[in-house]
Amino acid sequence: MKRTVLAAVLGVVAFAGAGCSAGPEEKPAAKPKPSRTAPACPADGVAVKGLPVDAAMGTRAMGITLTNCGNRPYKVNGYAGVQVLDEDRKPLAVKISHGSDIVDDRGPEPLTLKPGEHARAVLMWRNRVTSATDPAVNGAFLALTPAEGGGRPQTVRELIDLGTTGKLGITAWHREDPKPRT
Repeated sequence: MKRTVLAAVLGVVAFAGAGCSAGPEEKPAAKPKPSRTAPACPADGVAVKGLPVDAAMGTRAMGITLTNCGNRPYKVNGYAGVQVLDEDRKPLAVKISHGSDIVDDRGPEPLTLKPGEHARAVLMWRNRVTSATDPAVNGAFLALTPAEGGGRPQTVRELIDLGTTGKLGITAWHREDPKPRT
């Protein structure tokens, strides 16, 4: 079952990062207008965004990307900073760990992203209820930073349903998608 879930997760991450081109008889789609509520590229030149969550049999995975949208190389090495927030954007008590039993985490590797390049990581959790008396941990937002303990947080609206475990795993930033556990 782990391979099936991971194959679906990696498919979502790969699809989200793939580009599309118009066929020979099709006209290219018009470029979307920039949003008035969010700048195309933050002032620090780095955009962190979440991809759709893939959920199957209580296992959840969400790809995140870090894109150098600035005009200078950007160095990253390690793990994204992650904080799970409630509906009022207040931090929840969540244990963040490096890696998980879902995908192999090769650990940090120094990356230098040229303008336009990106790195990927995956958040993983299980909606597991292990206590009938403890409340479930349900986040409504994620605050993501390019590195643990540093950078300006970028907020993503996403249901993070951790059950009663309150545990979330993350892989290190890499150029490729993480590989399934064998």
